[in-house]
Order: sequence, then C-alpha cells, then structure tokens
Amino acid sequence: MGNIWVTENLYSYFRTSLSVRRILVDERSEYQHIQVLETDFFGRALLLDGNLQLTELDNAGYHEMMVHVPALVVGAPRRALIVGGGDGAALAQMLRYPSLEEIVVCEIDRRVVEVCREHFPAFRAVWDDPRVRLVVRDAYAYMEENPGTFDVICADMTDPLGMSERLFSEDFYRLIVRALAPHGAASAQCDQPYFGDELIRRLYAFARTLVKHPAYYQAFIPSYPGGGNGFLYLSNRPWEEGLNKPYPPGENHYLNPEIHRAAFALPEFLKRKLE
Repeated sequence: MGNIWVTENLYSYFRTSLSVRRILVDERSEYQHIQVLETDFFGRALLLDGNLQLTELDNAGYHEMMVHVPALVVGAPRRALIVGGGDGAALAQMLRYPSLEEIVVCEIDRRVVEVCREHFPAFRAVWDDPRVRLVVRDAYAYMEENPGTFDVICADMTDPLGMSERLFSEDFYRLIVRALAPHGAASAQCDQPYFGDELIRRLYAFARTLVKHPAYYQAFIPSYPGGGNGFLYLSNRPWEEGLNKPYPPGENHYLNPEIHRAAFALPEFLKRKLE
C-alpha cells in the first residue's frame, strides 16, 4: 500500500493528519471503530472512532504524566485503578511501582485489549503480570461498588464524544473521588486549554467541591490536536508532595523534576478562567 493520509476530525474547526504506510487493523467492535496504523513518523498509532489515542513515538508524555503525578504523591501505593487504558500503556507505567499488590484495569471493550496486545509489542507483556486484573465492564458501576478502595486512580478516557461523553461529568468525578482511599490521588484526562477551556473550567470548579487540592496540569504530545493534552489532579494531598520523590524502577522518557513542576504552570487566560 502506498502512502496515504488519515485525518482526525475531533474538532469542527481543526484537523490533524498522519502520513500512513499501512493500515494494520480496521474493524468495528461492539462499542467502537478500532484502527491501528503504521505511520511514517510516529510509529504505530491507535485510533478509536477516528480519534487518535496513542502513538509509539510520543505516548510517554501522556502516560508518564497521567500515572506518576498522582502515584508519586501516594509514594507506595498498594491498589490502583485504571479506567479505560485497554491499550496497556498506562498499565506499563503503573507496574513500575513494586509496592502495588493489585492493579485493576476497567475497560469496557475487550477487543481494544486484544488488538493492542497483538500490535503494540511494548505493552504486550503487561497483561501477564499477576498483579493485573482486567475487568471488562462499565467503570461507573465498578467504582460505585468499590468505595474507598484505591490509592491511585487514573481515568484514561477517550475524548468527550459518544459513549465517553458521560465520563466528563460531575457524576463521574464524584465516583472517582468516592473510590479513592482517604490518602489517595487521582488523575483524569481533561482536554487541552485552547480547545477545551469551558470543559476544564466546569470540571475544575466541581473538583473544588470534592477535594482539597485539585489542580490542572499539561503535557506536550505532538501527535495530539494542538500539540498537547491536560489532566485534572484530584486529591486531598497537594500535588507538590510528589516532587523530588524517587521515581520507580525503570526509565522515564518524558517526566523529570523540572517537567513535573512546570506542568502545573498555566497560561494567564486559563488561570483567570479557573479562578
């Protein structure tokens, strides 16, 4: 197959395109359209319903920041929950913590796990770790059944469209905080400042009613629309507690102490909106 271009139409006013060598997977599961592409620059890429989820080249910016920012605050977590995350990339980062006794991945679409195990070798072995428990079901009900259970929660959701739209709601954030242990910390995918400023403002305002130390932070991910993505930090412990703590075994590709601190520095227009 010759070079083709695949375009992501996440926003009506902005499009991004990837140069693709081969389409490795193009199928519809019970829940969504799943594609795995072999791109010219970013390596293999996963798209769900036409929206980019990760690439081999730059996924560390997203997954290291999502996992380690809350996990370092806790320090020695014992139980963790990943909402979504069927690609295995967040799980790979979480498994670096030797203190963890159980990591639950609550993914509604088993086919995403199967496809990514086959086509993303870097994340294949993570599912064989005995600490990992895959729960194939809706995360709403699962978190409701497990109050006060998890030291770390990472909500690795797709973009707020279709069936994922309700994961960017007050009800969902209430469930995340309810499922946290009293000393726990969570992170949730939360759009980026220019395209999602109203969503961020709304969720941050609600987060302030749930926990003592909510915060918004960002990561540089060039394959994502606008070149980055943001996260909402949720905890009764300040994010600064995670600074200067030793990283878990394994190599970081994105996160370092300078990036960690700088990620919470916000542009003035967003600071005003959140205030």
